[in-house]
Amino acid sequence: MATRRYNKEAMNRAFDLENAVGRWITSSRLLEGVNGLLLAVSGGADSVALGVVLHRLAAAGQVKGRLVVGHVNHSLRGEESDADAEFVRQLAEQLGLGFMSRRVDVLGYAQRHKLSIETAARCLRLGALSAMARQAECEAVATGHQADDQAETLVHRLLRGTALRGLCGIRPMTILYGRRFVRPLLTVRREDIEAYLSHRNLAWRDDATNRSCAFTRNRIRHRLLPELLKGTPDGVDLLLRLAEQSRQAQQRVETKANLLSPIAKGEHQLTYDRESFDRQSPWVQAEVISRAICTLGGGLRDVTCRHYQELMARAGRSESAKMTWPGGVSAEVEAKTLMFSKSAEKVALFPAEPVAVPAGKVVTFGPYEIQTCYIDFMDKTFSDFLHTKAIGTEWLDAERIEGSLMARSIRPGDRFWPLGLGGEKKVARFLQDSQIDKANRTRVFVLTDAVKILYLAPLRLDERAKVSGRTKKVLQVAVSCPAIKVFEGVNTQL
Repeated sequence: MATRRYNKEAMNRAFDLENAVGRWITSSRLLEGVNGLLLAVSGGADSVALGVVLHRLAAAGQVKGRLVVGHVNHSLRGEESDADAEFVRQLAEQLGLGFMSRRVDVLGYAQRHKLSIETAARCLRLGALSAMARQAECEAVATGHQADDQAETLVHRLLRGTALRGLCGIRPMTILYGRRFVRPLLTVRREDIEAYLSHRNLAWRDDATNRSCAFTRNRIRHRLLPELLKGTPDGVDLLLRLAEQSRQAQQRVETKANLLSPIAKGEHQLTYDRESFDRQSPWVQAEVISRAICTLGGGLRDVTCRHYQELMARAGRSESAKMTWPGGVSAEVEAKTLMFSKSAEKVALFPAEPVAVPAGKVVTFGPYEIQTCYIDFMDKTFSDFLHTKAIGTEWLDAERIEGSLMARSIRPGDRFWPLGLGGEKKVARFLQDSQIDKANRTRVFVLTDAVKILYLAPLRLDERAKVSGRTKKVLQVAVSCPAIKVFEGVNTQL
């Protein structure tokens, strides 16, 4: 556990830290409408300060609603990880707050999905926090991201190459896994946070991996950023200002892009008026292009600045031109139109990003409509349901759903536990063993919560989502579309 000494200037700023955080929460409306807030506390200095500051602001009446401490054990450092969890539990007890903890297998997840440790940890952490927030009936999750994190993020994105959206940096508030995530410390420097904790004689946990320069972000934090800031003491503040100005500019860009709608829509194409497109600023043009690619399911990962610039330049000239980009999306410039299309054999049935499926609403996902509703569970009703249910309709134990319900396409390495089988099975193997032809496999998708697959739709429920004698509340899921008939009579009992 760590404590440190800080200079007088840092200590003076630390005295005002609580007021600064309170002003930021109010001016950014971070907690508007929030009656329950999950505090994501890892045990590090930033998250300990998050817990202490928000607890004190709540005691002073500046933060409303319940506070609950949530901890995610990444299982990366053995006994040290367990000690972190115990440290956070004790902190929550000292503050008189409820405590929740989840353990995740980062290494296993990274290997199965071919991800870096950093990316895998982030995915699992966000999912676990969302699940705990739902369980605790908290509308929002607060994380300990602070000003130096923002500066590091901007430098990282600049090094990779980024546009205006990337320069927005870490946003004060985002929706992830169907849950609001807020950053109350985003305007506070790391040095001031540690000085604040030292002033209050509060310890925190030091994670040795945060000092390892094997990770890109750590190299930026410990080597690159200090060099960049030499002779520029207000460098972090300047980067924060850049992020804020970029967010304001991006909002204006998005507002203008909303006004430029396609003049024609086909199943696999979008057509815009070329002159209207050409009258827009390059920022708005880039936003329109990005939206078109995503709408057609092309994905943006391999689309570079060169692709955008080439299309913008050709749209500004009168001659016809056609370009095919990574992901299979084509852009065709004619005298009066700009058309984006994707060939039928390359068109993805489902959106590239997961889609939230809120209870009680009808959600369109690719060719399917997904309708969900809560019902009270009774054994007799369930028996009747099993004998009369249509293909694509299932009952899930609502209390086994962790976090928000999401629909997404199947990913390489996906695994689930088919109802009635003895354990997990790869989704791809399940489809193969069920003798579903390749064309129809593309019509299958998954419903997930924050941590697992619940339903391989419209074929098979996951064992962990089934109703039982202990079920009190049922979520009925009905998946429908004309093409669903191709799955009638399919043997999915393997």
